[in-house]
Amino acid sequence: MKVLLALGSICLLALGCVPTGDGPREDADDDASLYVNATIVTMNPDAPFAEAMTVKGGRILAVGDESAARQAAGADYEVYDLDGATVVPGFIETHEHMMMQGGLLPWADLTPATTRDRDEALAKLQRQPLEDGWILGFGVEPLLYQGEDGQPSWRASLDSVSTEIPVLAIHNSGHAAYANSRAFEAAGITKDTPNPMGGEFVRGADGELTGFVNGRPAWTMMHGFPTVTSDTTRRSALQRALVGITTASELAITSPQYLEHLEAVTREPDFPVRIVGGLFITMPGLDQVASRVAAYETELFRVKFIKSWADGSIQGGTAAFTEGYYDFPQAAASGLTATQDAFDAQVLKMYELGLWPAIHANGDEAMDLALNALAYAREKTGNVVVRPQLIHCQLVRPDQLDRIAELGASMTFFATHVYNYGDLHRERFLGPERAARISAMKLALDKGIPTAMHDDAPIALPNPLFNIWVAVNR
Repeated sequence: MKVLLALGSICLLALGCVPTGDGPREDADDDASLYVNATIVTMNPDAPFAEAMTVKGGRILAVGDESAARQAAGADYEVYDLDGATVVPGFIETHEHMMMQGGLLPWADLTPATTRDRDEALAKLQRQPLEDGWILGFGVEPLLYQGEDGQPSWRASLDSVSTEIPVLAIHNSGHAAYANSRAFEAAGITKDTPNPMGGEFVRGADGELTGFVNGRPAWTMMHGFPTVTSDTTRRSALQRALVGITTASELAITSPQYLEHLEAVTREPDFPVRIVGGLFITMPGLDQVASRVAAYETELFRVKFIKSWADGSIQGGTAAFTEGYYDFPQAAASGLTATQDAFDAQVLKMYELGLWPAIHANGDEAMDLALNALAYAREKTGNVVVRPQLIHCQLVRPDQLDRIAELGASMTFFATHVYNYGDLHRERFLGPERAARISAMKLALDKGIPTAMHDDAPIALPNPLFNIWVAVNR
């Protein structure tokens, strides 16, 4: 099936189609563009499909039968025969970190899609230019590298890159990292440094640091998030527009400076996507910032959420399962990021600040933590209008789906994850029985839960059609 993506309301990206003209026009003073011979998905339940569409001046004037579309086009218009292709609305990326991914573009790309093994990852780091005196990379995944199995020590390997310069390579999940000896020294971390809640400076049997830093609360003690600029964010936005995404998301706004940045870039001429934002629960001065988010919003940028996370990542060994991992001894004893009381307080604050909770929960134990907190905040505030979002939702029990429906929460599933990690879910992380229930989107839909998918960039690159393909074919 040939598919066209309606990008916003002003242009079309054709896959396998050739229009009869040079391309759609965007200027309001230009002639209208009439698209015919198509199956247009309208998202209107009363009229789900149409055969023609008229666009002029950046607006869709009509969607329906060809005669109505021609009438709306007026006297002057150009016709584009879509040769039976399907046209869909622009995609909404429901959970990702588009600003962060843009900031990662200058870092060494160590993802398994581009990096064969540890030796190739080390060679890339040796060639990597310095950023603020550090050598930085993203995407390490020993479980998918050739010749490796597990999370062995990387400290000595990264020391081979440099003993003078700090080296930090972020895990492909974004929830762990690998560091050389100089990086620990630069961050003031020793073998006696206490682990933060939800993180661990992993030690070997001898008590020495192995170089593996598990959990985002731990690695962010060593180095902050990547530097973002107008250029990196625009490049990230264009990457999304090219695959049909018209609304992106940034659920890791950690400072007022990031808000100022997103306000500025979305006021730039021809910025290609809308952005929905979420403040991080750990943001300094969260209460004051949340009270004035409207001052940062633009026509293309809105802040709807406060983001928190109940556990880490499955492949990083920091997800929280009621039955634990299947056969993954390097997993943390508990992936929960907070006690129930502490998480209740976090979510209650989100309700009180008037923004919607966006809660990362991979494992079913983490989902219990999240749902208990949502029920607590709802009872305390009496607010049944707020629309919480549950993120990733990779292992959810049927009884939890009932609670989610009762709480009026939505779910966004990380369906793409099984493409790379499906065998590991079955053989190492979850075992055959639980792996068969991963990303239970059909059960959620059957219960009437508002349901979506995401790519969680930079963990997986934005590609909605591939995400749909994975969800259908798994």
